[in-house]
Amino acid sequence: MIKEYKMYLVNAFSNRAFTGNATGVVIDNGNMDEKDMQNIAKDLNQSETVFIKKLDVNRYSTRFFTKEGEIDLCGHATIATFYALAEEEYIMPIDEGEIKIIQHTKCGKIPVCIDYIDSKVTNVKMRLTLEEKPTQVTKEEMEKILGISKDKIGLNDEEFPIKKISSGICDLVVPIKDEESLQNIKLDYQEAKKLVEREEAISILAFTSDDFINISQRTFSPGIDIFEEPGSGTSAATVLQYLRSLNLSKTGRITCTQGSHMNRTSKVYAQYLEEFDMTRVMGRGFVFMTGVLKI
Repeated sequence: MIKEYKMYLVNAFSNRAFTGNATGVVIDNGNMDEKDMQNIAKDLNQSETVFIKKLDVNRYSTRFFTKEGEIDLCGHATIATFYALAEEEYIMPIDEGEIKIIQHTKCGKIPVCIDYIDSKVTNVKMRLTLEEKPTQVTKEEMEKILGISKDKIGLNDEEFPIKKISSGICDLVVPIKDEESLQNIKLDYQEAKKLVEREEAISILAFTSDDFINISQRTFSPGIDIFEEPGSGTSAATVLQYLRSLNLSKTGRITCTQGSHMNRTSKVYAQYLEEFDMTRVMGRGFVFMTGVLKI
């Protein structure tokens, strides 16, 4: 018997076609098994595909799959999913204000908010708890992996360390002294994959900034078999936490531009919320395809 599921393809952190990070979103009516999810993710051929199931009023379960396997959490996929559900009125809109959602993931319960103006969704926000982890990664190792001089690791001609930070998934954060060096990175993918496996991390986040507010970033994710991502929400929160940990962020806010050199520009906004001791990631989405999946 053929089963049908509503599905969307959505650009996260973008408001138009051919930009942002494309994501598959499939609404699970409760009878889809893990094997089906993995096969669908392979066929949709997006960096990540989300399977979302309603649990209760404003409570949803989400599972995230790459083409190779399941991952615990994905920021851009969260933004894309709830933007699509709101825009398509799977979640009933309100005139003004925000709807609060609890998203159940393998990393625990993630608070999500959907903003509305004139009954139209304007932004999706998620809150993350960040935590620094010990790492043994050296600048000499990173020099070989990124293909740039270790002297270029730092910010504004000053020396700063490489750090490992968890947002529910661990990433290695590498500050780069200038935009030219950031764009000149030539990743040794196989060595990068060995490093993130050793460090139990997902991505290497290379970024630069003159003012610690406007961030230019590249996100390499060999831990989930993705060479480079054009837009990542958890990584923007992680970069903000890095700056805060070194007392470099005076405003507690950043605007993170990713994917520019891939011609898939994403704009990701992150803000530290002192009252919750959490970091909020915010962005838009663009639904560029809707359909019915039959299996």
